[in-house]
Amino acid sequence: MTNLIILFLIIAGLTIHRYLTSFWEQRSLPYSMGFLTFANLFIVIYLINYIWMFGWLVGIVLSALTFFQIIYSSYLWPLLLPWLIKIHKEPIIPRVNPIVYGTWSFITIGLGLLTILNFFISDYSSLLNSILELFNKNIVLLVFLIIGSMTVGNIVRFYVMKNLLK
Repeated sequence: MTNLIILFLIIAGLTIHRYLTSFWEQRSLPYSMGFLTFANLFIVIYLINYIWMFGWLVGIVLSALTFFQIIYSSYLWPLLLPWLIKIHKEPIIPRVNPIVYGTWSFITIGLGLLTILNFFISDYSSLLNSILELFNKNIVLLVFLIIGSMTVGNIVRFYVMKNLLK
């Protein structure tokens, strides 16, 4: 159960991180040094969590996919789609939502505390073992499903963004 809570917080953190990064890239994010500090801490925390939940190899691969925003661009992009539509319809330059910005640090700190707790609650690589049991230890099928869903997610994102930006 702790693993699922941690994964949910990582997904929420990735979505908020992408939202805040768009303001940081425009240099309109207040207290950007604090954002960068928590962003670097978030990277270390999800790296540790992925390795603990999925093992060394899968954990490092997932961390790399997350770091290079492949996970976000494949699966999580619809979460910020309403905000993106609002930006393209209104000529006003948006301001960062202070509630979302404030939540970022609490998610990172909470995730760090859950990471420490998870070392005592769950076993190393327990989530990967559960997933492999679900697929009857068929790693090839699992890899093809993941690669296929990432490809479909990116194709759908490309199509939606192309039509949205017209």
